[in-house]
Amino acid sequence: MTGLEIAAVLALVAAGAMVQGCVGIGLGLVAAPGLVAIDTAFAPGPILIVGVVVGARHVLVEHPHADWPAFRHCAFGLPVGLGGALLVLAVVDGRTMAILVGITTAVAALAILLSRPIRRTKTVEVAAGATCTFAAITAGLPGPPLVVAFSDMKPGTMRFTASAFISSVALVSFVALPLSGNFGRQELELLGLMVPGAFIGLGLARVVRPVLDRPWFRTVVLLIAIAGGLVLAGRSW
Repeated sequence: MTGLEIAAVLALVAAGAMVQGCVGIGLGLVAAPGLVAIDTAFAPGPILIVGVVVGARHVLVEHPHADWPAFRHCAFGLPVGLGGALLVLAVVDGRTMAILVGITTAVAALAILLSRPIRRTKTVEVAAGATCTFAAITAGLPGPPLVVAFSDMKPGTMRFTASAFISSVALVSFVALPLSGNFGRQELELLGLMVPGAFIGLGLARVVRPVLDRPWFRTVVLLIAIAGGLVLAGRSW
């Protein structure tokens, strides 16, 4: 990896972490298309793990707002999503992975942008758990299905419940991805490269949060994610 590519990785991760630190979502949506364009091995493992690191604040601070029944229902869908994701990873190559990440990013951002509160039932939560797990382990983008399914929750409740479930998915992936041959030395090195950018972004978020924590900023982020996803998919195609 060239010096310019390393700088681009740090900038992309910092930007994604800053956005997630401001509005609660965004690391994967903002950073994934650019990272996968540099090296397809960034997805899914490194992106997923760094996203959990950035989201750890919600788990540590907002646990009093937990919706444990929703968490348990999502957990019922985890094995289904895991099985489907490992099947996909077994048959896709690097080019197909880049297309998958690009399309997933664009569709996920569009779903959040257009989402309206839905009637949340046990079936919806189980489906959200399965979809979240599948998107996490194939593309490193676990958050969007939960944002849509939990759209009726209060912000603190949604942040904790979604972050806690995503952390559980990440723990499962720590075992499943290496055993299936999808996380090794290369991915570990890329993960180490991403971590400094994540902490830079979190530091920036504390400074800019009062300015950027606005509805218009969330919309801009989602539009950028849609464009980035489509460009990555088109370029890879």
